[in-house]
Amino acid sequence: MTTSPPASLFPALREVPAYEALAHDIKGVGVTMTFGLMSDCTALLVTALDGAGVRFQGTRHENNAISMAEGYATSSGKLGIAIIGRGPAAANSVHGAVYAARSGARVLIIYGHTPNSVPPPNGFGPDTKAFNTLGMLQVAGIPAFVATDASTARQTLANALAATAHGTVALLLPMNVQFGSIPFNGEPWAQAAGTGAGALAKPAQKPARAAAVDAAVGLLKKSRKPLLVAGL
Repeated sequence: MTTSPPASLFPALREVPAYEALAHDIKGVGVTMTFGLMSDCTALLVTALDGAGVRFQGTRHENNAISMAEGYATSSGKLGIAIIGRGPAAANSVHGAVYAARSGARVLIIYGHTPNSVPPPNGFGPDTKAFNTLGMLQVAGIPAFVATDASTARQTLANALAATAHGTVALLLPMNVQFGSIPFNGEPWAQAAGTGAGALAKPAQKPARAAAVDAAVGLLKKSRKPLLVAGL
């Protein structure tokens, strides 16, 4: 005679907005800090991240947000995440996005995006903030992933996270995709796939030796016309 395992071993599925599941998935890969400038198309995702225990560091400009995510990734060896709105916000971010991509830093830029549903969900006509963010990213040479449906949004996020192993990538989340309901049992996607919190981490760069810094300072003090050459 065989018996079934108790139902308590299997978390019950419930319907949640996709942005809530995505927030748990981001936390599930070990992310504890994000950077960004909140917009109407990212506010609920940011709120869900905060509720999940992932800190959101607000900035004054989109370029600042991406630069901070790049600096965080470079200095810590962890994944840096910047959350940017659609339309003018996306246009504002281009310099920071290009810099992060050129630096080779492991950064995920999450863009809120115009709903891909017709008619517009707000009922007032075309989205006046519409902007070809994907085209901008393609011209800039930044790999981009677009979530086209709520039911596959978690897999799209997982693909984008995996791609950050090769540098900066972008993830576009249309508003109707974020708000779409999907079944969720509270288990992060990374946990279900068998990857740990350190899956997206890489060793942090070693700091310069104190003796080397002192030697450089000594040379600069003695120099009458110093030439500084800095780079990554």
